[in-house]
Amino acid sequence: MDNLVLDVSFRFRQLNKMQLLTLCRELERVSYSEHSANEVNLKPHSFEALVELTASNLDAINMFYVRQGLNVSNCDIFVSVKATDATGFTLPAIVNQMLKHIDCPLSFSIGT
Repeated sequence: MDNLVLDVSFRFRQLNKMQLLTLCRELERVSYSEHSANEVNLKPHSFEALVELTASNLDAINMFYVRQGLNVSNCDIFVSVKATDATGFTLPAIVNQMLKHIDCPLSFSIGT
């Protein structure tokens, strides 16, 4: 498992521009993408944002979620696994800690 590269982020989907700007102001290193109105099942000009899931920003993620009144169906914990020959891996404890605050789905991306 020495080749394992594991990135764990909290993902917000279908944010509007004001929510995205607020998120970027409240948390560091937010990455995001914009979705146009013609993409399936997305609101016009919605944004998807990823925030690295760490102990230092756990409370800020939770507070943003609550203040914005977001729907849990528009959030998930996104785990990206790259460059591995491993047949299994253990998620870091921060994932369980976040699930205690926001009981959201887990999503995985496994690539090479």
